Amino acid sequence: MRVAQLIDGLYVGGAERLLVTFSAAAPQFDVHPTVIALRIYPETPFLEQLHSINTQVVEFRGRNLIDPFRFFRLVSYLRREKFDVAHVHLTYAVILGSLAAKLAGIPVVASVHNTQADRWRGLEIFALKRWADAVIAVGYEVAKAYQPRLGKKPMEIVLNAVDSSVSISPEERLALRGQLGAAPQEILILAVGRLFPQKGYDDLLDAMYILKQNHTPARLAIAGIGELRDHLSSKIEELGLQEMVSLLGSRNDVPKLLAASDIFASSSHWEGLPIAILEAMAAGLPVAATNVGDIPYVIQDNMGILVPPRQPKRLADALQRLCANPSLRTEFGANAQARVLLAHSPGAWVKQLFEIYKGVMK
Repeated sequence: MRVAQLIDGLYVGGAERLLVTFSAAAPQFDVHPTVIALRIYPETPFLEQLHSINTQVVEFRGRNLIDPFRFFRLVSYLRREKFDVAHVHLTYAVILGSLAAKLAGIPVVASVHNTQADRWRGLEIFALKRWADAVIAVGYEVAKAYQPRLGKKPMEIVLNAVDSSVSISPEERLALRGQLGAAPQEILILAVGRLFPQKGYDDLLDAMYILKQNHTPARLAIAGIGELRDHLSSKIEELGLQEMVSLLGSRNDVPKLLAASDIFASSSHWEGLPIAILEAMAAGLPVAATNVGDIPYVIQDNMGILVPPRQPKRLADALQRLCANPSLRTEFGANAQARVLLAHSPGAWVKQLFEIYKGVMK
């Protein structure tokens, strides 16, 4: 089965990471994906990862969303390649990809990944209702956000999957922590995600300032790129957190960063089902996160601490509690890891998608 996986762009997000997970696990079901990106960003680590597992990647860049030349080239490509299914991800790809696939005579599966969307939500909903043969929500709250606008259009919930964690030696772990500036006695907190307003990094920096005032021996590393880098750099200086917070930029070694860390933090204002949190759980990390989107369905009381969004003091309290209790970190991390291995394995996830693909092909 040949599957065209269309996505807005290859950048640094969770949806892109899912394409790598899918491409690695799909061959066991005789599914062979081609990734079609409307744009490939030079900072992305995923292009190299996809090539390393022999996945073809094609770019269809355009001047804007409604560029007719890009659209007709895409239709021609899909028709020429004779894919069995087109699976579209994120707003722009849903709009363009679903119509292009329909014109090429290819059944369409569409995945929605977040509880909120940009100004193109109305057009995205139209595309989902009109051209998608199957609509997948990556979590329960995502489905709740979309279903009222889709009317009688059925949705299926397929929870995101994550690869197993990466093991590193004690020596490599110590060396990596040193590169991140963490002293032996410090607790290393890791956050992963695009530097965008959605991720609430201002709140996380405010929480770290509170930890500094409390003389908590902790250090924060943020892996990600985006429009807020300069703003966050300035805020780190304003709060005097230069010795406590590092902006790592784009990293292609996130699994190793997780293995070298002690706590995972997420301060998002809204979410779907974040891949970064699932990866942290797979690495055996306790999580301090905001209770948005499908995070409460994943993080149970014995796996981490959830707090309301936009409340830095509550987030600081959660981080403080985890920093002060190594046995609690160990317990929560072990429980989180067991949950992910049981409920979010790539093999079971691809099998669910495979059955949906077969259904729309009929």
